[in-house]
Amino acid sequence: MPDEINPMQDMGLVHDKQLICEPQGFLVRNDCARMLCGHFIPRGERLYDLIDRYDNITSYVLNRTDVGHSADAIRMVAPFLVAFGASDYQAEKFYSENMKLMADAPQVVSYFRDVLPSFYDSCMYSHAADALCSLTGLARESVGCTQLELDSAASDMSWDERSMLRKIAAEIADLPLPTTRYRLNVPMTLSKDEVDMVEALDDVFVRRLQGTSAYDMISEMPAVGANEKAYALLDIRKTTQIDMDGTAYIGGETIDYQALDLVKDGGGLAIAYNGSEFAVHGANVSVISESSLAGAVLVEQFYDTGIEGVYDLIDHWNRDDLKAYTRYPDPGLMEAMLKEPELPMVRRITKDNVTEVASESSACRKAIMSSLGNS
Repeated sequence: MPDEINPMQDMGLVHDKQLICEPQGFLVRNDCARMLCGHFIPRGERLYDLIDRYDNITSYVLNRTDVGHSADAIRMVAPFLVAFGASDYQAEKFYSENMKLMADAPQVVSYFRDVLPSFYDSCMYSHAADALCSLTGLARESVGCTQLELDSAASDMSWDERSMLRKIAAEIADLPLPTTRYRLNVPMTLSKDEVDMVEALDDVFVRRLQGTSAYDMISEMPAVGANEKAYALLDIRKTTQIDMDGTAYIGGETIDYQALDLVKDGGGLAIAYNGSEFAVHGANVSVISESSLAGAVLVEQFYDTGIEGVYDLIDHWNRDDLKAYTRYPDPGLMEAMLKEPELPMVRRITKDNVTEVASESSACRKAIMSSLGNS
């Protein structure tokens, strides 16, 4: 625990647990940046997938620092949105009409609000964060996000540059999308498709866009990435004086890996919720579900008994045992989850099963995180 004296905590008048959450995959069943690209850009979802792949490869496999800062994908696609005419109003309207919530998401948000300090930190664009708050009742100030100002960027972009970016978008979308699987931070030889993709996108982002408003937009845009998420976690810890062993972190993005790993190593609850492969490697619990309720069930158990209590609950994770689990602090919440047609898949992550769990979770994430079918 921090060395500072906290009299309120000594008197038992403050919480000793807190929640930090990435909404995508837990409250929202969309990849919000990808769906926006799919709406405004021809073959936009494929464009996003290739740039996201490039970001992950340069960040986690090649460990480069010139590009690939584990949030660059949401920055890199932004100029293409401008080039194809997306405005702030159109983005806000699109998300308000098309964002899809996980089952029970508003109820879970309300439940967390009543139980423990809750913070939401997402890489989603600000327009998506606005829609999320409107749909769930979240306070806007409680949600960190990536600030995107399309109208301002459009005023700086010439028509010639827009035409160039549209041509580049088509070139990128024509590239093969590599599918080779890589282990986190383990040096490996890239496949030929991967090398070709990296070289092609290096040519775009490192060379061809130099000196353009698009390059300035990418460089100057404040985005929530892996480092930002980890720093936010540490800042929240300093403010609340709640240490890692009192922190529950729910995330599923690749960029949640560092924050999940910090919480896991500190003895807290690190949940990869419909997690990507890398997110699962950073977590100690995996959840696969189309409802948010399992997250509330696990966090409530953590709030009452800590991480060992969560592990005990997972050891009894079948319908009969959960119905008879007398040590659960909120029977009504448990009953609500057990009324669902399918019991969420919840597993403790160990060295022995992490590869299997990561592969299965990643596949389910792709199925659950719906798109607009415009790839």
